[in-house]
Amino acid sequence: MNAHPQTELSEGSIFHGHYQIVRSVNAGAMGAVYEVVDLKTKRRRALKVMLPSIIQNAEMRERFKLEATITADIVSEHLVETLDAGVDPETGAPFLAMELLQGDDLATLLSERGRFAPAEIVTLLWQVARALDKTHAAGIVHRDLKPENLFVTRRDDGSPRVKVLDFGIAKIVAQSEAADRQTRNLGTPPYMSPEQITGDGTIGPRSDLYALGHIAYALLVGQPYWGEEAKTSDTVYAFLMTMMQGAKEPPTIRAKRYGVTLPEAFDAWFARATDIMPAVRYECASDQINALATSLGVTPPGPSEARAAARVIAADKPISKVSWAVPALVAVLALLLGASLVVLLARRAPEETKTTTVAAAATPNAAPPEPAPAPPTSAAVVPASVGATASALPAAAAASASASPRGKTSPNAPSKPARKTSVYDQLKTL
Repeated sequence: MNAHPQTELSEGSIFHGHYQIVRSVNAGAMGAVYEVVDLKTKRRRALKVMLPSIIQNAEMRERFKLEATITADIVSEHLVETLDAGVDPETGAPFLAMELLQGDDLATLLSERGRFAPAEIVTLLWQVARALDKTHAAGIVHRDLKPENLFVTRRDDGSPRVKVLDFGIAKIVAQSEAADRQTRNLGTPPYMSPEQITGDGTIGPRSDLYALGHIAYALLVGQPYWGEEAKTSDTVYAFLMTMMQGAKEPPTIRAKRYGVTLPEAFDAWFARATDIMPAVRYECASDQINALATSLGVTPPGPSEARAAARVIAADKPISKVSWAVPALVAVLALLLGASLVVLLARRAPEETKTTTVAAAATPNAAPPEPAPAPPTSAAVVPASVGATASALPAAAAASASASPRGKTSPNAPSKPARKTSVYDQLKTL
């Protein structure tokens, strides 16, 4: 094994015997991401190769390995599928081969658009919530939720689909208090819960829900809630201490300084979602996003799907009864009223049957898909190659943008370099 693996894979080179490098996409904290062609299957994949500078770090190697396997038993369209993993014998570099995503992360889209419309946010975060409900049920806490780790691609019908990225620092919830006390406070500070900052061992699913609350605010307003404190704090330590005390100013008041009017109900939602005490926060991600939708005046995705399913069940019941009740009724009437009435019923039967058939055809077989987001309030247009809010964009904008070559192609979209140096910029890269 090569003790000093090469620092970069060149275009056209072959990695691990059958991954041909197409291009370098980007580099994150642990690995460089490449678009490759799997010569065995001729399919394009995303190849994440561990950076040479951290290969000798045992903890980082374990984190890299964890990313490949931690969600293996969870089936969700909102999690990235890992197709291959191992250590390349020639370079000595650990690697992951994952599905190739076309689109961009929410951080990039937010930078381009300024902010998202409430209906869009509910649609996108509802998908995140579905993934979190499953990972939390499996005892997995992400610990680093942020816009950069929420990648938006699109389905064949153009509707947006979110993928939750980077489970490399995810925590498997410990079963013993001793193990809990050894938990490290990994995460990205602007979205870290107070218990992550202190590293007191109480990190659990509600730590992810805290981050989800701050993500919602950032998407609505266009910047993180703690943006002002980050600019005015002299040190990272001072900033973290401010975060530890929780939000003091209602988000509706803060949002007005940036020209955004939020419903008053959002204050109560945000206060609960980001409370410094985990026990006060919402119990699960789907409940939290349903409550977010209500506070924003948007139809909650969860209840609407449940109501649609109930309508299907209610519509099916009378149809199944008619199928046996009509012939039985005809038989009874024939015996009581005679042949002439039988003839009359026989003439009317086709019309009744036709009505029943039409009703059956009109009855949906399944709950409708997730609600499409409303058109963005911002005048900025997102390229269709990004596919973040295709269902919400006007057809003309989507058509013109489809010709654009830009947009990342990656299962893990790292943060872009900050334009200005500030406390907040430093925190984003920790």
